[in-house]
Amino acid sequence: LRWETLHPMDERLQNLTRALAGQAHANDRSGRWPEAGIDRFRRIGGFGWSVPEAYGGAPLPPAERLGVYEALARGDMSTALFITQHDGAVDLIADSDNEPLKRAVLPRYATGAALTTIGYAQLTTSHQNGPPALRAALEADEVILEGFIPWVTGAQRVESVLTGAVLGDGRQLLALLPLDARGVEIEPPGPLLALDASLTSRVLCHGVRLPVRQLTAGPVPNVLARRSALRRLTVAACGIGLLAAMADRIGALEGNGAEGAAAAAALSGIHAELRGELHRVGAETDPPGEEIDGLRIRVNDLLVRAAGVTLTLAKGSGFRREHPAQRLAREALFFCVWSAPEAIRSGTVARLLSAEAGL
Repeated sequence: LRWETLHPMDERLQNLTRALAGQAHANDRSGRWPEAGIDRFRRIGGFGWSVPEAYGGAPLPPAERLGVYEALARGDMSTALFITQHDGAVDLIADSDNEPLKRAVLPRYATGAALTTIGYAQLTTSHQNGPPALRAALEADEVILEGFIPWVTGAQRVESVLTGAVLGDGRQLLALLPLDARGVEIEPPGPLLALDASLTSRVLCHGVRLPVRQLTAGPVPNVLARRSALRRLTVAACGIGLLAAMADRIGALEGNGAEGAAAAAALSGIHAELRGELHRVGAETDPPGEEIDGLRIRVNDLLVRAAGVTLTLAKGSGFRREHPAQRLAREALFFCVWSAPEAIRSGTVARLLSAEAGL
């Protein structure tokens, strides 16, 4: 299998994917921050691809952005995870009406001179039972934050997190929280099944006082209700890139003969079909939510199945910690919790337990 036939992309992205793939296993084994991959992305101008031109960026169309996330995930999921989180924060800031904040931060994000990340899982998929994980109160010209942000990728390596909190009346807001603010505590990253190199950890807020000029949206009842199709397709793009990485690995395995070649070809075909669907949906002006959710469910299902195929063909050696096959399998399972709003979670379970699976 050739890189170009499995995943068409320009030379910069081909070289980036190759370089990241050469570092991915070491990142996983060591749990060290993927500095080299992030720096390489910075050098090719990647951080400017999510920033509007008015603030020093060189924005790419949505379909091309999705192709970038595919390329990153095909090379190294830890790098891909962080950059999608950084870009998610940038998109929300750029789409806000807070012009002074945009002028203050976006030019630095465009060059990669400063990095940010998102932290709003507490509004979408995490800690949905019981009181809100992160609570907000408005007082004069300040927002007071109390509680915790359960998932913050790269918390120890960025200057801020775009987070979401809930007011006492149920309304929600988004704000750019400097991580050096008084009352902010970054917990050490806990061990994960995969992607320890992403340095994902919990951030605590002990009565943090934030100027209202840091708000990017709200207070409103559902502050994330109008997330763009690009943001909702980003996880699928990364999953499709990881499918390509597994096809690469299967093609490189020795001792499987015709069976291995057939499996690699089949996975390559599945990847091409999903990639075409991703870019078809991504090119629509306002794709239906069910269409986006359906694609994400298919990607989750196929990642779990591809993980099984990759480990099966890698045989016993693939179960050893030093073999890349087990890393790819663990990263595939990450999508069961990353791409997991309620409807997608339910759809993924139903598909995995469907009659077509022989269960």
